[in-house]
Amino acid sequence: MNKKMRNRLQRENAQTMVEFALVFPLVLLIVYGLIECGRMLFIYSSTTSAAREGTRYGAAAGDVSGNMLPHYADCDGIMNATLRSGRFAGLTTDNVTISYDHGPNTDFPEAGQCPPYDGDGLDLINNVEPYYYDRIVVEVVTHYEPVINIPGISGFDIRSENARTILSNIRIVGTPPSPMPTFTTIPTRTLTPTPTYTFTPTLTGQPTPTQTLTPPLTQTPPIPPPPPVTHPPPVTAPPPPPPAAPLIPRAQTI
Repeated sequence: MNKKMRNRLQRENAQTMVEFALVFPLVLLIVYGLIECGRMLFIYSSTTSAAREGTRYGAAAGDVSGNMLPHYADCDGIMNATLRSGRFAGLTTDNVTISYDHGPNTDFPEAGQCPPYDGDGLDLINNVEPYYYDRIVVEVVTHYEPVINIPGISGFDIRSENARTILSNIRIVGTPPSPMPTFTTIPTRTLTPTPTYTFTPTLTGQPTPTQTLTPPLTQTPPIPPPPPVTHPPPVTAPPPPPPAAPLIPRAQTI
């Protein structure tokens, strides 16, 4: 009996090892695929964010602080903004291209790449008729390569392009609004208080004190002595009554 149980356990252990050997490569392949998909999406998101940040900096209005250089001509600033946002994708200056156009599907070969100046140093942005709404275009290209080279699965380029309109030299047509009337406050006169006279109280005649007469002292009459006390006479006892005749039984008195 023990020998049969021992043989059965050995067969079950061998079966478990065979099943694990068949399933483990499939599980490992699924885990590796999830990791590579996450890595690819991370690089793609970093690439698109880099292109967007570069165009956002180049299309900003005004000049760079410290000099009269506009943002769309600040090549170093555009490049730094792009690389700073795409550092997780491993971008370099060779992966970034800065260019300009007149709008969608309208090239701007005269401007070339950054900065958009001609041979005489003239700024060409929004100065070439009839185009007055030029755009800055930032293109970022990075290469994705799997960590483990699997036959049949090779790397590929991830490309992202972003464009924004440069707002400068905008013609505003219209009638300026009339100036708003300003109201000047008129000072109001304050009434000067009139002096009030206070009356000084006058002394009134003080009442003269009247002398009150003190009544004369009256002598108290002497108290008479009390009358003498008379004692009542002593009470005498009445004489005892005479004795009654004795009664003789069966005797008759006449």
